[in-house]
Amino acid sequence: MLQDLSIRNFAIIDDLQISFSGGLTILSGETGAGKSIIINAVNLLLGSRATAKLIRSGAETAELEAFFQIMQDSRVAKTLEEHGFDPKEGLLVRRIIPRKERQRIYINGRLATIQILTSITENLASISGQRVHQSLLKEQHHLLIVDRFGGLMSLRNKVYKCFHAIIPLIRELDKLHALQDRQSDHIELLEFQKKEIMDAALSAGEDVTLEKEKKRLRNSETLYQTVHQSIEDLYSSQGAVIERLLEVKKQLEKAGARVLVTASRDGKTSSAWPPTREPPS
Repeated sequence: MLQDLSIRNFAIIDDLQISFSGGLTILSGETGAGKSIIINAVNLLLGSRATAKLIRSGAETAELEAFFQIMQDSRVAKTLEEHGFDPKEGLLVRRIIPRKERQRIYINGRLATIQILTSITENLASISGQRVHQSLLKEQHHLLIVDRFGGLMSLRNKVYKCFHAIIPLIRELDKLHALQDRQSDHIELLEFQKKEIMDAALSAGEDVTLEKEKKRLRNSETLYQTVHQSIEDLYSSQGAVIERLLEVKKQLEKAGARVLVTASRDGKTSSAWPPTREPPS
C-alpha cells in the first residue's frame, strides 16, 4: 500500500507532501488542479520513463519519493529479498530527475537501476486511465498482460536482455554468410575465367601476332580505301597507268613495224626486237 508521497519541482507542483491512510483514498478537484500530475509522479516511481520536460520551470531537478508498506508473503517481498532488500523495512523509492545529468534511482537508500525498480514494482500497483481498456483489443498488448498476470516480468526482462545480446551476434553471422557467398561467387568467376583461358589454348608470342592483327583491323578501312584508290589509279581513272602502258605498247609496236619495213627495203629481214649488236671482233 502507498503510504507517503513526496513531490518537488515536478510539472506545476513546487512542493507537495501526501500521506495516505488505510482504505479508499479519492483525489478530487477541478480540471488543471494537478490530479493527473500526482498519478504521473506515482507512475514514474513505479518505473515509467522520465524526461527533463517534466521538471518545473525555473528548477534544475525534480525529486519524487514514495514509501510503500509491503506484505511479508507477497511477490514484491520475495523480489525485494532476491535483490538483497529487507521487506520488513517496507519499500522506499526515490527518483531524482536532473535537467542535464543522468537520472538517479534509490531503493531503500541504495542506488539502483531502472531494471531493478521495474522488477520490484511490476506487481506493486496498477494504474488505469479512462481509455486503458481499449488496449485489451490490441494484440501487441496481450502477451504483456499475460506475463504481468503470471508474474513473469522478471523472466521477460531476462529474455529482453538475452534478445538484445544475441542481435549483434545474429548480424555478425549474417555478415559472415554474406562474405561466404561473395567468396563462392568470386571462386566461381575465377574458375570460369580459368576455363576460358584454357579453352583459348594460347601460345607463346601469340600476343604479338594478335597485336599486329588488332592494328591491321583497326586500320582496315584506311587500307581498303588506299588499295581501292590505287586500283582506280591503275585501271579506271582518267590517265590510268594501264592506259598509258597500252599507249606505250602501241607506240613501241608502231616503231618496231617501221624498223622491220626499213630493214626489208635494205634486203635484210630480222624479227628480233630489239636488234642485237654483233660483238666486236
